[in-house]
Amino acid sequence: MNIITQETQNKIINLIKNAFFERIRKILNAFLENIFTNFSNNRYISNILSLNKDLCKLIIDLYLDIINFTNLYFRNSKERRSNYYISKKNVQRTIITPWGSLSFSRDYYVDKDKKDGFFFIDKLFGFEKYNTFDPIVRGLAINASINSNVNKVSKNSLAYNFNILDYLNSNSLSNISRQTIYNWIHKWNLPNINYDTLNNKDKLYVMADEKWIHEQQHEKDGKRHYIMSKCFVIFTGAKRKNGRTKLLNRHIFITSSKTPYKDLMDEICKIYDFEKIKTINLLSDAGGWILAGKDELKLYAGNKIVVNTCEFHVKQKIHRMTTDKELREKLIDSIYVDESKKEFKKLVDELIETKPEKRKEKLTEYKNYIIKHWNSIINMKHCEIKSSMESHISHYVADYFGSRPKGFSSKTIEKYIKLQEAKHNEINILDLYLKTYDNDEKNEHNYNEKEINYSMFDNSISLLPIKSSNNPISQLINNIAFSI
Repeated sequence: MNIITQETQNKIINLIKNAFFERIRKILNAFLENIFTNFSNNRYISNILSLNKDLCKLIIDLYLDIINFTNLYFRNSKERRSNYYISKKNVQRTIITPWGSLSFSRDYYVDKDKKDGFFFIDKLFGFEKYNTFDPIVRGLAINASINSNVNKVSKNSLAYNFNILDYLNSNSLSNISRQTIYNWIHKWNLPNINYDTLNNKDKLYVMADEKWIHEQQHEKDGKRHYIMSKCFVIFTGAKRKNGRTKLLNRHIFITSSKTPYKDLMDEICKIYDFEKIKTINLLSDAGGWILAGKDELKLYAGNKIVVNTCEFHVKQKIHRMTTDKELREKLIDSIYVDESKKEFKKLVDELIETKPEKRKEKLTEYKNYIIKHWNSIINMKHCEIKSSMESHISHYVADYFGSRPKGFSSKTIEKYIKLQEAKHNEINILDLYLKTYDNDEKNEHNYNEKEINYSMFDNSISLLPIKSSNNPISQLINNIAFSI
């Protein structure tokens, strides 16, 4: 609906320029006066807070001027009188933006022929129906909740989501409820992200483990319910720097799916060139589901899968066998120094004979685990890179899903898991939300970090909470901003 003529645009430009220049002059004068007259110890903080408050008010006031002028113009225009009648006049609306509350009134019109009603201002400026918080605020809240948790963000929404200066200067931006943030996440049709390809040579490493997440209990059966999340860390090598090890060409994959390997391969076959790969090293605790699906890692005849059982779980079982430090060292040496299965069996059998019946069962269980996975344990010894999966799953899964006494719904857990996956794959959640929040259905999203646009946080007055930049007013504001 483009009824803004060139003549009207010129009128708006002159009106806004005059108001804008006068306000800028006052803000600049106040800022300079503070610099040269305020000699208190906290003058830096005072000046920054004052300037930020004035600039936020400038943005809101500028936007309101354009809204009010355009609303009045359309109300009195010939086209409006010919085609639409006013059903409701001066209907109030408030939109919460990162710069403050945008409160304005507009008219509701009805088509004389079709009887369809609409708010002209909402259509022109791209304001969403029924949303009090604009997409940027919603994106900031979701981004903060993914890095922390929804409950914590809802109680401290301003400090977490917005410029801290806005938090200190504005009482109009009230706390966002926990349920509101949940609703925003649930309504977001999170896209399938197509990640950029990563360079690889002839070796690929895949670490795998699971983490049990508390499930919300819908049945009062007296039992605890859990959701099994599976986490994979894929990389091509490692580099040591400043006492720390960095995984090269790393990609994180997390899912609660019952077909984890199929879903994993659907994703990483687009990221790594499996035709180049000769050896795929699988590093794990030898869990049943991990070994059951290992063959799905092979996409070409030249892909050789080598199973490696991590040292952590082997040594953990040895430490649980006995508290005798000398015996522990002998057991560990029989595996990792001598590679003698016979010696290991002898030492464990001698230990078992000295224990009561109930303890014998547990020791036999530990012994059988190591014997069963002997070859893969020795493979880990000769593997160039050792497993660090315990720390990874703690960081990628347990930190968010297990650090607080909270249950998740089995219906929505995959979305939360995928948001964590995206975050740890260095996807900007705010940027992703702003690009896809209005998706009608789940689709694929090609993500390139170089395409991220952070211009909304620049100190340009043209950066206003407008959903679309193609409407004439949006272009008009941009022209005004950059003509100064």
